Amino acid sequence: MLGFVNVSKPAGMTSHDVVKRLRKLSGIKQVGHAGTLDPAATGVLPIALGKACRLLRFLTSDKIYLAEILLGKRTTTDDTEGEVLDERPIGEHVPASIKAAVTELIGVQDQVPPAYSAIHHDGKRLYELARAGNVPTDVKARRIKVDSIDILAVDLPVIRLRVHCSGGTYIRSIARDLGEKLSCGACLKGLVREQSGPFALAQAQSLEALNDLADADRLAEVVIPPQKVLSLPQVSVDRETAGLLAMGQYLPLMSLPRISERDFNSDKLCLAMLDDSIVAVCSATQDNRLRPEVVLTHAKSLV
Repeated sequence: MLGFVNVSKPAGMTSHDVVKRLRKLSGIKQVGHAGTLDPAATGVLPIALGKACRLLRFLTSDKIYLAEILLGKRTTTDDTEGEVLDERPIGEHVPASIKAAVTELIGVQDQVPPAYSAIHHDGKRLYELARAGNVPTDVKARRIKVDSIDILAVDLPVIRLRVHCSGGTYIRSIARDLGEKLSCGACLKGLVREQSGPFALAQAQSLEALNDLADADRLAEVVIPPQKVLSLPQVSVDRETAGLLAMGQYLPLMSLPRISERDFNSDKLCLAMLDDSIVAVCSATQDNRLRPEVVLTHAKSLV
């Protein structure tokens, strides 16, 4: 079994818990996920099965979140799960200042991750350092992009936002930074990931539904073929070419009349397809050769 499952993660589970559950349901050891969700968060968690784990880096990584932000409170984790650092009054200026403050958070920026996060710092994860009482003061900011933030509702002390952003963006940090801009502090109260790349919440499968499908030996029905969600150009190759790519050979593009420069994306990548099956993710080298980056079809199956 090779492909992706669009899972709706419930609250109270880590992303790794979901991976373990899919490993058990599918009977496949090689299972991974795209984009960690905090335990308290819910929503889309794309799961890769089998060799599809090697394709996770090729998925588009933009995200859409529905966030509830609680004004007037700062915590150690930048959400309501952490210890309260302080509580501040929400000034009379806040309602009229929300739109301008939110607008300042849109665009390309350098974002400081929460102290409790899985990012590595000096060989350890930040949450490990934080739990030991050694929160570093020199955490490096990371370049992110916030495409848009829509204000859905203001019912102070809570603001509801929809955030469209790049992968690697921490919504907890957005909550924290919004609170600082409003001079009252803030933390994240609730989070739903509505979309992750091509995977949308409306089509996501609950763990209960996946369990029922597995019991009925029908789990394959919801496994999405990689070519359906990878935004890479597809090129058709014959069986001989597929066999050479499957063995890891670089092939001169001039010997492949079916393939031209127009068949690659801006990163010089494409999917080599034999009929309806992916043979490999390939790149175009500077010396005009087709190089298999990730091989998904075993060469022996093509003999």
